[in-house]
Amino acid sequence: MRSGLVVLEVVTGVVILASCSNSTSPNGGGSNTGGHSTTITVSDNTFQPTPDTVAIGSTVTFSWAPNSVSHNVTWDAGPTTPPNSATMSSGAYTTPALDAGTYTYHCTIHVALGMQGTIVVR
Repeated sequence: MRSGLVVLEVVTGVVILASCSNSTSPNGGGSNTGGHSTTITVSDNTFQPTPDTVAIGSTVTFSWAPNSVSHNVTWDAGPTTPPNSATMSSGAYTTPALDAGTYTYHCTIHVALGMQGTIVVR
């Protein structure tokens, strides 16, 4: 029983430390762990950063990297359902203002490669 409590304490400590480590810089701090960005780069079969956290009422712009192959943004779940993006290899797609909650999305072309993401709005 004692070892179970120790594991629980360690896990709790890790979660607390992780929640305090997100950058508050406007571009997400350049990491792939999120951090209040309103721009997500679409390239190399990835969305970066993900997961990401933004303020209630924010819009999020998905910006295709130069020389990108075709990708799209298709919404899986969320408190509202923003329109899906077109499939494109350049340009940008911007969501409408987002309500509080967790949104998940993927690229239908590369979902088998794990191209998916999460935005937390709070």
